[in-house]
Amino acid sequence: MRLFLIPLPPLPEQRRIVAKVDALTALCDRLENQIDQQTAKQTQLLDAVMAGI
Repeated sequence: MRLFLIPLPPLPEQRRIVAKVDALTALCDRLENQIDQQTAKQTQLLDAVMAGI
């Protein structure tokens, strides 16, 4: 294993990659939260409709 060279991008590029991954992770978290909220609203609406039947 010591004979294998593992190429790594320069440190500034690594930092840009990490920043982009962090931003995308935050976006995914926000979207997941929005989906959860919308699902809860849909459930409430369905419950209200079913209660009226």
